Amino acid sequence: MQNLLRTSWISLLLTLVSCNSGNDKTSVVYSAYQFDQKVIEKLPIYDSLAIEILGKFQLFLNSVDKNDGYQAFRYMPNSYEAEVFKRLPQNVGNNINRYFNALGQDFVYGFDLFKDSTIKIYIRTYSSEKTLIDIEENLSYFPKGLQIRRREFPVKDTILNTHWQYWARFKKQGLF
Repeated sequence: MQNLLRTSWISLLLTLVSCNSGNDKTSVVYSAYQFDQKVIEKLPIYDSLAIEILGKFQLFLNSVDKNDGYQAFRYMPNSYEAEVFKRLPQNVGNNINRYFNALGQDFVYGFDLFKDSTIKIYIRTYSSEKTLIDIEENLSYFPKGLQIRRREFPVKDTILNTHWQYWARFKKQGLF
């Protein structure tokens, strides 16, 4: 019985150590990460995109399934996920896609519009083959310009101005 208990404790300890070593890699990548200056330079285009999205706010929310717990309009034209909108609602116009084209595929691949009128813009996701860490870069737009909450590890952020927060999430590859 004691051997079985000892073996269980050793297995638990090894699991915790291996999880911690992955966290150490994440911490190293997190510490070394630098926000992309080109994203910051394109902030006027992101501003125009946000204004265009908010100008059609009700049209977007009319498309959201009221039974969906997420309660957001998620637009990702190249997504394979079933719950993601691949087309814009009628009467939205082509300006949103025009801003997507102006930003380029390395600077936007989708957005979420939430019922409180905040917007999350998906910039890019990439993997580090060397460290096996995935990095997801995003911008959040807060139209009311109220306090922007700071994010904690494993998310790194920088507040660009009253309305914009640039942030990156770091996670070990293969997790979720």
